[in-house]
Amino acid sequence: MNNISVKVEPVISILDNEQLSIPDYQRPYKWERRHIRNLFYDVREAMNSGMDEYRFGSIILHKKDNTTLDIVDGQQRLISISLFFYKAAKANMPGGASNLLKADSYIEVSRKHAQENYDEWNTLCGAITPDELQKISDYIKEKCKVFVITIPKDNLRDAFQLFDSQNNRGKALDPHDLLKAYHLRAIKNPSETMIEKWESFVKNENLKLSDLFDKHLFRIRRWVNGSSGLNKKKHGSELRFSERFLDDFKGVELESGSYPYLRLYKSLKEHNIDFPVSLTMPVINGETFFKYIEYAHEKFEKGIDGIEIDKAGVFLDNPKSKYRRNLNLYINLMAVYRDRFGEDKTDTEICPKVFVWAFYPRVVADLLYDSTIGNYAGNGVFRKKTNFQKMFQVLSTCATPQKFKSAIDTDLLENYTVDTMIKKLKERD
Repeated sequence: MNNISVKVEPVISILDNEQLSIPDYQRPYKWERRHIRNLFYDVREAMNSGMDEYRFGSIILHKKDNTTLDIVDGQQRLISISLFFYKAAKANMPGGASNLLKADSYIEVSRKHAQENYDEWNTLCGAITPDELQKISDYIKEKCKVFVITIPKDNLRDAFQLFDSQNNRGKALDPHDLLKAYHLRAIKNPSETMIEKWESFVKNENLKLSDLFDKHLFRIRRWVNGSSGLNKKKHGSELRFSERFLDDFKGVELESGSYPYLRLYKSLKEHNIDFPVSLTMPVINGETFFKYIEYAHEKFEKGIDGIEIDKAGVFLDNPKSKYRRNLNLYINLMAVYRDRFGEDKTDTEICPKVFVWAFYPRVVADLLYDSTIGNYAGNGVFRKKTNFQKMFQVLSTCATPQKFKSAIDTDLLENYTVDTMIKKLKERD
């Protein structure tokens, strides 16, 4: 791979290049509206925070001949930014961006997504003033950059090899990796200790960081807000923390936010007092986010003890058992309860109530899916009935442990007790 050029360039200098082209071998343009929204608000936040430079990631270009510069990797971002300029500066479009938007460069699926994403740019830009739109346009031109790898014309094979090594051989970045990069960007001088702790969570055998997000934090924050956390797929739904839900853990810059709900945190910081960290707290970018993850990891790695777990015994010994989804409900609701009221408020009244609520679907249904659990916990829907309690939301509105205990409607759970529930489960097994 001799003579490869590697440098950081303003994205506008790439889009100004009229040699820019989409080669026939490229995959379709498939970015969705949500990608456009994320890009728009990320750029606005960077601009409003006074960031001197914002990176759009990396792109790979291949100098096909003296008149053509093919995009090997980075097509999705470059087309999306070109669509922005088509909205914001149609009369003064960068030459390369104009080439990328020529209709004959698109197959039908690409045209569909391009039209939808242009409509999204239209909606987003139409909601702000012309002056602010001009500021965003100027910021992209002056401050937004990309890491550019340019391959000489006789080295197309090297270009594909490099693309393959970045996208296929190496494991794609997990959502928590993306969050790490996002929040490190908000810290001027991140400490080695903070990063080492994060990496220790990634490798932790008792509770991997991916499981902390996927099985606990993502679900809890979705369910507390009355959302199932489900992502519809072609066949069914999945309950999984993915890139689609990254915004759940992208918060606000404390220094730039003047919102009333942040006054407490700003005041504490001004007086050098540690923040009250909780599982459902607002996400504050940067160092506070890493402290939040450290707090949460400690809570869940330690586990949730309770007499009802002990009674269940053999049912819960196998993490792959058919009761794992119900155990997850129990652990997560108990974690939020203890996080809200204190571990000393875990007693012989609350454990049975939470256990019965969590295991009720397993007692009355032959099969449970992720969609069953998501709808039950987040939407209060089970077996097409819509009157079940959204227990995470109920808990979040109760001021005391006693109010939460009294708020649980045991009639909806057929007044099961732990003993009768375990007896029935044993009979079915």
